[in-house]
Amino acid sequence: MTLEQHKSRLYPLLQTAMELELSTIPPYLTALLSIKREANRVAAGLIRSVMMEEMLHMVLVGNLMSSLGGKICLNQDTLPSYPLRLEFEGHGFKDREFDINLEAFSPQAIQTFLQIELPTSLARQPQRLMAQPKISVPGITLGEFYQRIIGALDALCAAYPESAVFNGDPGRQISEQYYWGGGGKPIIITSLAQAKAALEVIIKQGEGGDDSIFDGDEHYFDQAEEVAHYFRFNEVALGRRYRPGDKPHEPPTGEAFAVDYQAVYPIKRNPRHGDYAAGSRLATLNQQFNRQYSLMLSQLEQAFNGHPAVLYDAIVNGMHGMTPIAQEMMTLPLDDTAGASHGAPSFEWIAPPYQQA
Repeated sequence: MTLEQHKSRLYPLLQTAMELELSTIPPYLTALLSIKREANRVAAGLIRSVMMEEMLHMVLVGNLMSSLGGKICLNQDTLPSYPLRLEFEGHGFKDREFDINLEAFSPQAIQTFLQIELPTSLARQPQRLMAQPKISVPGITLGEFYQRIIGALDALCAAYPESAVFNGDPGRQISEQYYWGGGGKPIIITSLAQAKAALEVIIKQGEGGDDSIFDGDEHYFDQAEEVAHYFRFNEVALGRRYRPGDKPHEPPTGEAFAVDYQAVYPIKRNPRHGDYAAGSRLATLNQQFNRQYSLMLSQLEQAFNGHPAVLYDAIVNGMHGMTPIAQEMMTLPLDDTAGASHGAPSFEWIAPPYQQA
């Protein structure tokens, strides 16, 4: 088997990694924007901080794919659709699976977020659910999945020179010049050590280090110490912050904060465009949102595949432009019925050209 044939077996894992990271952003954003202004300030800040780091993870995965000479695909065939099943394959553990929904900030949503970010050391067997579509993950957790990618890179570099493995043009990767979204910094990858560093950032920001609740950002990015994603969501679930000395298997012992699940817009769960009456304000807004979302994904695909400057348009015109549309949708009820659910973006694909209705 040639080097390129070996690489071709790694590319699908990195494409899955990109789809996994992308799949977390719509549910995190939906829960965040469903919170009414001035409510749940601490919880909202924690959710937002995780979402920003998921965007960094997409950049790191994209840079790794580019460093190997592969390409990322973000289009209607790879777009996550909700409810989305995540199936994790156990290695020394029982398999686990659960559904991700687009839903309002709630105890159920936070429990799902905890399952997404679950550390390998805390993996348990949850209830099996039924839903489509799905992403199958070769590992019991995201951390174990990324460790598998590290193992594959180790094997490649044991068989071939690193210069041949990481032969992509580094100028085609996303650097700090093009990414300022927070959550850390991009890593330009030209070696096995840099590839491992990028993947370790993803692992530790998600589930913490060995026997630690903290994400190691102070080591990688010279940033203030923060707890990893799982533990930030556990802070929300328990209404209490962690403090230094707290352990992964123990509840947080820091300052308590208020969590109000009533100060939330009652949005429809897993909305589809067909849920909104033709010609209604909600239908118009949802179409605008989906057009902007689809354009953003197309621009991200360009940015990850050798045109890093396009990332600016994806962030400024995409993510920033989508937020006010979603916020307006969440204030509008689906109909005049008392207690009617409110609207929310459906995150569906619209084919180009995006400027047309």
